[in-house]
Amino acid sequence: MTSLRARRHQKQRERLADSVARSVLAEWSKVRPEAVARDWGELLPRVTAMVQAGQLHSAQGTHTFMRELLGPDAEDAPEIVSEQFASQTPDGRNLMGLLAQAIPTAIRALRSGRSSAEAHATGGAFLDLATRTVVADTGRQADQVSMVANRKVRAYVRTLQLPSCARCIILAGREYGTSTGFLRHPRCDCTMEPVTRKHTPVVPDPEDIVAAMSPAERRKAFGEAGAQAIEDGARTSSVVNARKGMTKIEMHGREVQATYQGTGRRKNKKPPRLMPEAIYEIAESREEAIRLLYRNGYLR
Repeated sequence: MTSLRARRHQKQRERLADSVARSVLAEWSKVRPEAVARDWGELLPRVTAMVQAGQLHSAQGTHTFMRELLGPDAEDAPEIVSEQFASQTPDGRNLMGLLAQAIPTAIRALRSGRSSAEAHATGGAFLDLATRTVVADTGRQADQVSMVANRKVRAYVRTLQLPSCARCIILAGREYGTSTGFLRHPRCDCTMEPVTRKHTPVVPDPEDIVAAMSPAERRKAFGEAGAQAIEDGARTSSVVNARKGMTKIEMHGREVQATYQGTGRRKNKKPPRLMPEAIYEIAESREEAIRLLYRNGYLR
């Protein structure tokens, strides 16, 4: 089965994302409906720093996780630079710019005829989603960079935590090459566990997971028709289109593979820093991927 350490790592990261999101929403509660732009604008630097601290903590958890899980197999691996993962969102955008989108989100809701309370809640829902996604994705990104850099890690296994969505359930237990992008959606709480010669996690496959679910859990995950089809003998993978709505980096429908954040230079002075996902796509070998991770500041 998936190791206790891996499950604990997953839970710790989930609690971290929850804590950061709650702190962000506590700041949002100070925003007055009649002064959304002014109030949130004043709070943005503090809120951005809070989320960045969460990202840093999320990335720092990778070091402990890999050392505890792999022991000697992690001793000679390059060390990730945690600060680099907190210098932008996981898809390469400016974090403050992302959090600032709560302003037009709330204003649009108000102009559409919603009450002040409803508009405020809409902005809060956006912030909750964005914060949890950023913190969780930052940690997964750091985990994967660490696995790519460690030559003793030959693959990773996708693990999930119920309750989960149908798209994630049918991907559970699959083994992927270390450079394979991790499919996820906003607020996805799935994670990955490294595979080495000495450490081979065993994760229930989708059919076993579904068989252990209650009828209510199946209906929630697959819908009435999907749950009925599975009960009638259809394979889970035939009921769900695994890739629908999922990309390597999923955040508000935009995929970004490079960033100027963290370069310390203007766009016309220095080329953008590649995101890890972009590195995996263009690298023709593991050696080249590691070299590019060093060059772009993810390893030292």
